[in-house]
Amino acid sequence: MSGYIKNVVSKTAPHVGQINPTTVKKWTPILGLWGGAALFGVFTFTEHWPLFQQTFFQKIPYFGDYWVHTLDPEDSPQ
Repeated sequence: MSGYIKNVVSKTAPHVGQINPTTVKKWTPILGLWGGAALFGVFTFTEHWPLFQQTFFQKIPYFGDYWVHTLDPEDSPQ
């Protein structure tokens, strides 16, 4: 004789609204790619802003020298 279950036992997965661990696991790579693309867009569109050049871009190792502007003394307007 097989085991008889008197009543149905169900467990709910932990969730916040419609978000549960399975949903988070499914959407993490997609949202990561969109976030990376958005960050790339911000860096692309702010490349020529002096505040961003001094704050972020000049501090990047190896590539930061591209945004450092040095004038020769003979090119100085003084």
